[in-house]
Amino acid sequence: MNRYHRYQNVNSYWYDEVPKHWKKTKNKYVFHQDKKVVGSSWEDHVLLTMGKSGVKPRDMEGGGKFPASFENYQVVTPNQIIFCLFDLDETPRTVGKSSDHGMITSAYDVFSTTSENDPQFWTYFYQMIDDHKGLRPYYTGLRKVVRSETFMGIEVFSPPIEEQKLISRYLDKKTSQIDSLVEKIQKKIELLKEQRSSLINHYVTKGLDPNVEMKDSGVEWIGEIPKHWSLKKITHVINMMGSGTTPKSDNKKYYEDGNINWLVTGDLNDDYIFHTSNKITQKALDELSSLKIYPENSLLIAMYGATIGKLGILKIETTVNQATCVLNFDDLNSVDFWFYVFLGNRNYLVSLGYGGGQPNISQDVIKGLRFPSPPTLDEQLLIVNKIRSILINHDEIIRVENTRIKLLREYRQSLISSVVTGKVRVTEDMV
Repeated sequence: MNRYHRYQNVNSYWYDEVPKHWKKTKNKYVFHQDKKVVGSSWEDHVLLTMGKSGVKPRDMEGGGKFPASFENYQVVTPNQIIFCLFDLDETPRTVGKSSDHGMITSAYDVFSTTSENDPQFWTYFYQMIDDHKGLRPYYTGLRKVVRSETFMGIEVFSPPIEEQKLISRYLDKKTSQIDSLVEKIQKKIELLKEQRSSLINHYVTKGLDPNVEMKDSGVEWIGEIPKHWSLKKITHVINMMGSGTTPKSDNKKYYEDGNINWLVTGDLNDDYIFHTSNKITQKALDELSSLKIYPENSLLIAMYGATIGKLGILKIETTVNQATCVLNFDDLNSVDFWFYVFLGNRNYLVSLGYGGGQPNISQDVIKGLRFPSPPTLDEQLLIVNKIRSILINHDEIIRVENTRIKLLREYRQSLISSVVTGKVRVTEDMV
């Protein structure tokens, strides 16, 4: 590891030592704040948004809420740094550098760096701070705000401008390599998941015997099924279907010291459910007729919003919210088999959704579904066992690849932190 020749010990929240030649300064000497309002010319500006991937143009057709007018939005130019200095713990990314001309909400703070400072270096620096929510000592108020005057007074250590640019070039190169590798791994995981879904769908519609006589199912998206199978309506294989409700969140008697499981769709994990993230009281159960306790081995399906199509099999008794459909199967049918039926046909299920940007499905939609079904419980269980044996290998590969991504992202953070705080010295031959 390259180290600088001489260091100075410092008393700082973010540093313990820095290279001797780095200059102690404050943000007010690194940045100046810009607040140019777009006004009536807003239609001539690209709408920008900030997220984990940085400051990017926002798709106006992609749904979401927009104001009637953008006149109060701020002008943004390339190389300006955007800070979100409120709700800092809850916001996924609170700093980013723009590569575009555009406009962004006036709730954010827009800064330019002074001529002695490189915007890319300071973007890396404050992204490093943001990764650890390092502005926490400067928060004020319930919304965890860092006021502009407080931010400008924060003490930092600044390398010479040419050194800042060298560090930026090095980090651009290294982070690009890491990001490219992460993207390749993510594509591999997506391919594995597609193969996984395809395999599940094959076995729950075609069975295990490749030589079995087939027949036309009469349903275009299903195609042929084994001759001895039949299409079963969901209502013909269950003995119960239901949902639930959400007790008023401001009513303490429904939640305080609760010991009854209450499941929301965020608890669904496409696997067995052994616990819920929420508990309610007997009072809620007594007063809200829509709340029922559902038994173990029930199948859960998310019907609304971002989690639509997510699944789970209960291994506990629980109540549920209104966005969760609960199916309990009769003795002639395996809940695990029907779990794989819904998992393998999730895209079809989601395609039946209705509504705006986040579609919904209803219990009536689920009631009307028909899927191929083996005639016996034994054949269903054989298919379940086959699928499980295949998924064990797939899931292990996906687990290993996700671990690789986690380690690469941790290395990326560590690399940025080491370089922008002077723990590692960058030289020309490293770029």
